Amino acid sequence: MSLTYRALTLALLLCALPVRAQNLQDPNELSLDGQDAKPDEREAWREIEEGHYVRARERGERILQRDSSSFVAHLVLGYAHHYAEDNLPKALYHLGIALTLYERRHGTQPTPGVPWRWHAALLNELSDVHGDMEHHAQKLGFIARYNELYDPDMISERAWPLMKLGRYAEARLAAELGLSSDRPAQRVIALNALCAIEFEAGNDGASYDACKRAVEDAYATGGGVSAVDLTNFAEASRSLFKLDEAERVALQATSALPSWYGNPWMELCELYVRQGRFGEALSALKQIPEYRMRRPPHVRDADRNEMRRVLASFLVVLAKPEQAFEMTGRAIAAPERRAHNSRDPGQDRTVLALLDRRGRRMAAQRLLEEAATRPFYARPLLWGKALLLRLEAQRSAAIVEKLLSDDARLTGSFRLGTASSAIMPPWLLGELVEVLGAGVVHESLARARRHDRRAGVAPYYDAVAAEAAWAAGEHAQASRLAERALSQLGPAEVLLSARVMAIAADAARAQERLPAARARYDAAFQRDPGVFRRLELPVAVEIRASGDTVASEIAEMLARSPRFAQQPGGLGLNVRADRAAARVCLSGEQGQVIACAETQAKRTEAGQEFAARAAQEALQQLFSPRVDLTQMEINSLDGQNLSGRDALQTVFDW
Repeated sequence: MSLTYRALTLALLLCALPVRAQNLQDPNELSLDGQDAKPDEREAWREIEEGHYVRARERGERILQRDSSSFVAHLVLGYAHHYAEDNLPKALYHLGIALTLYERRHGTQPTPGVPWRWHAALLNELSDVHGDMEHHAQKLGFIARYNELYDPDMISERAWPLMKLGRYAEARLAAELGLSSDRPAQRVIALNALCAIEFEAGNDGASYDACKRAVEDAYATGGGVSAVDLTNFAEASRSLFKLDEAERVALQATSALPSWYGNPWMELCELYVRQGRFGEALSALKQIPEYRMRRPPHVRDADRNEMRRVLASFLVVLAKPEQAFEMTGRAIAAPERRAHNSRDPGQDRTVLALLDRRGRRMAAQRLLEEAATRPFYARPLLWGKALLLRLEAQRSAAIVEKLLSDDARLTGSFRLGTASSAIMPPWLLGELVEVLGAGVVHESLARARRHDRRAGVAPYYDAVAAEAAWAAGEHAQASRLAERALSQLGPAEVLLSARVMAIAADAARAQERLPAARARYDAAFQRDPGVFRRLELPVAVEIRASGDTVASEIAEMLARSPRFAQQPGGLGLNVRADRAAARVCLSGEQGQVIACAETQAKRTEAGQEFAARAAQEALQQLFSPRVDLTQMEINSLDGQNLSGRDALQTVFDW
C-alpha cells in the first residue's frame, strides 16, 4: 500500500519472503495427520516451498497424468501458476479443483486423522488469489471459512478487502483488532492497513499519523522497516505538501527491505520532475527497472503502467512528446490489476489520458513549428499531420470527460494529494481547464476548496483558478489569482510555478502591461522553458536580425512559428547569423540573456537549408530543458532491455 501506489503487502509479502506454504504445510508434519501424500506429491510440494516453481509445475503435471484425482498436484499447480507466472485465472482453476477433490475425499471439517494442513493451505491460498484478482468479497469469504476452522485467526488480513469494498468502519475495526493481537505479523499488517484506510476515508491527517506510526513501530521493534511502509509515509508527507520530508523518507526506502509492491524510485522521480530537478529525475528513472528485477517473478510487472505513467510525465516535460504518447498509449490499451492499490483506477486512466492528450498536442505543435521553417508548398502536409494528432488528442480528452462525468470524482480531482487525486501532478492539473471548460473547472474548484482544510493548499487552488480565468478571457482576474498563487507556492513547486508564471505573462500581455509580461516570461523560462509549448502559448518578442541574408531568413521563420508573437515591448529575440553559424538569443528587459541556441552550418548545406535547420534547432533548444536522452535510454527506462539469464534464473531459484 502506498499513498500513490496504495499497494498493501501482507505481512510476509512486506519482507519479500518465500510464499506462506512453508509455514502452513511442512511435509515432515503430514504424517501427524495421516499418510495421505504420496512421495512424488511431497517432492512436488517441497519444490514449492523452496521457490522452484517451474520444477514444481513439471512434477505436478506428471502426477496428474498418472492420477487426475490428486488434490496435492492441483494445489502445487495453483501455487506455481500464481507465483511463477502470475497466471491468476489458471491458479484459481487448479485451486478450485484441489479444494473440491480434498473435500470430496476428507470432508469440510478438520477431524482427527485427516490431513487438515492441506485444507488450511488451500483456503489461505484461495483467499490470496481472489484478493489478487480483486474479488474482495470472495477473499473475505475464504478468510471467514479459514477462521471458523483453524487457529490462529486471520484478523488484520480482513482490513484491506473491507477497505476496497468501501466498508471503512469495519476495515478500521479489523485493523484495530489486529493491533490488539500479540502476534507481530498481525501488527505489521494492521498498521499498514490503517495507513491506507484513513487515506481512502479522506482523513489525511490521520493517514499521515498512521503511516508514520507504521514506520516508527518497525524501527522500535527491530524487525526492519520495509520499503512499502517508507514509501507510504513519503506519499503521506507529500499529501500534506511536506516535500522535503517526502524526499528524505523516499530515499530511505530505496535502501530498505524491498517490498513486493511499490517502487520508491518512482516516487522520487515524480518529486524531482515536480521540482524541476530533471537530472536527478533521470537518475531515479534509471533505478526503476533494476529495482523491479529484485522482486519475485510474479510481481515484477505489477506496476508496469505506474512506471509508464511516471516515464511519460518525464518525457512530456523533456519535450519528447512522441515517446510520451507511445508510453501512455500502451498503458491505456492494457490496464493492470489494481488489487494491491487502494485508489480508484479511474485516477490512473485520467492522468494517463491527460498525458496522452498533451503529448499528441505537443507533437502537433512541433509539426507547426517545423512547417514555419519550410517553403510554402511543403507546409500543408505538416499542417495535415498536426491536425491528425490533434484529433487523436481529442480521443484522449473524451476519455477524461467520460471518467470525470461523475461529480464526486470530478470535484475530487482538484484535491491534490488526497485519495481522490493522489497521483495527479500539480503541473498537469490545469489541463482540465482546456478539456472540461473554464466554467466547469471554476465550479468544481469551489466545491473542492470548500471542504479542504489542509494547511498550504490555497495556492494550488489559486493556480488552477487563475488558469480558468485566463481561459475565460478574464485577464485581470487571472493576473490577480496568479500573483497570489505565486506569492504562496513553495520554492519546490518549480513546474507549477512556471505554468502560473506563463499564464501571468500572457494575461499581462493581453492587458498591454508589457513590463510585467517580460518579467514573468523571464522567470518562467528560468524554471521550465518547455511550459510555453505545453500551454501552446506564443511569447511576445521583438525580433532583430543581424548578419547576412541567412539571419533575415531565420528571423522570418521564427516569426511564423507558433512560439512567438511579434509585439513592441516584448522580449528581445536576437538573430545573428552568416553562412557558417547562427546564434539565436532571447533577452529580457535589461538586455540580460535568458537563453541562447547555436547552430553550425554543414559544408554541403545550402543557405536556405541551413536557415531552416537553425530555426528548428533554435525552437527546440529555447523551449526544452537541457537534458539529453536517447531512444535507447528511453527503451531501457521502460524495462524493455532487462532480460537474460539472471532474470530467468530467478523464476527457477527465487
